[in-house]
Amino acid sequence: MATKQIYVGFHPFRTYTQHPGKDGSNFAYSELSRLIANTDTLKPCPHDLLQLCADDKVALAELSRCEVVVATVGPHAYLYFYLREKLGLKFRIVRDVRTALWNGYLLQEVLCAPYLRPEDSLIHSSAYSHVLYQNLFPHLLKESQHICYPLLHWFSADQARTWRGSCGRKPRVIGYVGRLTDDKNFPQALDLLAKLRQSQPSAFKLQAVGEGRGPLGHPLVMKRLGGNLSGYEWVPTANRDQIWSHYTQFDILFFPSTSTLETFGRVLVEASYVGVPILAATHGAAPELLEPDALLPTTYQADVPFSVHLAAPLGQVDIVKAADLLQSGQFIPKSTGHTLYEGDDKRFLAIVRHGNEAGCLSSQRCPKISQTRFISRIQMNELALSPNINTDAVLQKLCTKFVALHRRDHISYGLALLELLAHSRYLSKTWEFVRRSIVKGEDFTNIGGIDLQFSHLLQLYPWFRLISEASTQDKNTQEETPCLDQSQS
Repeated sequence: MATKQIYVGFHPFRTYTQHPGKDGSNFAYSELSRLIANTDTLKPCPHDLLQLCADDKVALAELSRCEVVVATVGPHAYLYFYLREKLGLKFRIVRDVRTALWNGYLLQEVLCAPYLRPEDSLIHSSAYSHVLYQNLFPHLLKESQHICYPLLHWFSADQARTWRGSCGRKPRVIGYVGRLTDDKNFPQALDLLAKLRQSQPSAFKLQAVGEGRGPLGHPLVMKRLGGNLSGYEWVPTANRDQIWSHYTQFDILFFPSTSTLETFGRVLVEASYVGVPILAATHGAAPELLEPDALLPTTYQADVPFSVHLAAPLGQVDIVKAADLLQSGQFIPKSTGHTLYEGDDKRFLAIVRHGNEAGCLSSQRCPKISQTRFISRIQMNELALSPNINTDAVLQKLCTKFVALHRRDHISYGLALLELLAHSRYLSKTWEFVRRSIVKGEDFTNIGGIDLQFSHLLQLYPWFRLISEASTQDKNTQEETPCLDQSQS
């Protein structure tokens, strides 16, 4: 007997053509779209989110046939919640969060809150993300949240355990993959190379793969390496096949990120899949994906205000320790973190088909002690709309502006840009958004573009600080252990 297909609405995610370099979120949404479109047990109902927001008749026609909608639209899932309520529809909504202490997805959860139904689902990529959001948004139902990363589905079997490194030849290759930015602690990768060269001038090479502050003539590179570029190579963002090839040639992957955005680290899972040894910050999802000996001591900045509107490093790793490990030749264990997500494609599809009960087993992973201690230090402020705000009116306005910012041949486009500039507390970032929008045709597929700018229209500017460890020590020792698996890191 044939399995009944269910009707699944989704926006086929395609990053705009002049995007400077796809990140993990861009790949995730395009790959989720492919997974939905290519699953026999689902009846895919692709739609254009812009058309839904622009025309209620189109929205009603497209969404009324759906039993479930998967929000493959970045941190704009709230638009589906609003349309469902406005049009009186009954479909379930599966959304996700892909950043941590950052306004895009935090704003999404603030706006979704009044419209949540018990049957809706929230997907996290890590236990760290799960616990963090539960702490920030206590109203979230635990049974509606799931730890699931279904995109190993698209990892080629040909790439599994293909790591070979430099095979004992010098120089040994230290790989860095991702955004070459301050929040990802890319400057510390340069510092590591400089430190290693002090005692072993030609023994190591740093290969930085990504976009940002990595080109050979960039002032950051020149300053951190003292003008000496020997042993440094920059590789612009490549296609996925080329990136897999880079992993196989690294002797080690260096992942020092303590970014406010970090919830996962796709590169950690990719490197684990290939079999590359990894040295990483004790931050984000790294403690649950890596062995303790692969984690570097990490010092956070305490009692410093951080804005969730800006990506920033929360601390730094111990570069001296990293250099000592590499120079001594000490064994660094390979990660098996990718195995935590094996079968998650089937679990994700089960959640889509059958709802939250089908995903209950995917939500049982426990955070590590270092993760719960870090989360307990977060003191968040102003993460709420004014109680006098009419949420329906707010979302109607955002829906209208969302459409306007994509209609470059209409007067509403220019007016929307002017309104953002008039309300922004971060004018330099808003001016840069305006430039990209006009010159490069940026649309909502740049995660961190329109979604971040919408906070200006609502004057929603949460900020946080990390209280000192001494202030949380007694609390941590007195807490009951919520899971049995909290021994590591």
